[in-house]
Amino acid sequence: MITRVMENSVVIACPPEQVFAYVTQPWCWHEWHPSSRSAQAKVDVLTVGDHFDEVIQLQPLSPLPLTVERQTRYMVLLSEPGVVWEARGETRDGALTIHYDFKAQGGGTLFHRRLQYEVRGAMQLIEPWLLKPRMRGLSALALANLKAKLEAC
Repeated sequence: MITRVMENSVVIACPPEQVFAYVTQPWCWHEWHPSSRSAQAKVDVLTVGDHFDEVIQLQPLSPLPLTVERQTRYMVLLSEPGVVWEARGETRDGALTIHYDFKAQGGGTLFHRRLQYEVRGAMQLIEPWLLKPRMRGLSALALANLKAKLEAC
């Protein structure tokens, strides 16, 4: 099994409660995260213990059109509005933990995202060469997209 951790931060010119309310709605993730295709839950506001499902799509050989799609089932582990949020997801060949921290900073929010993912099985063969560099780029792009999306409102 391979385990990786990626951390990114961005200052967003919105209060922590507003950033929290938006990013903790996985059904909105496709609006700012390039790998998220769709998500759904049985509730409108996710709290600790709630589950949700997301379809993730990666293009490890981008710009080639080869895609890898994963259905991910998550459970919310932490949820303190405007402060912290965390969810753990499982796929057929791996797992991931998404952790968000929110800190008021200069009239906005310092948003920190920590992604830890585990790769098992055949995906381990491509992870160091294709998946890892792609994931680093997508994580940075996701936060830039999030900042642009929230500051445009």
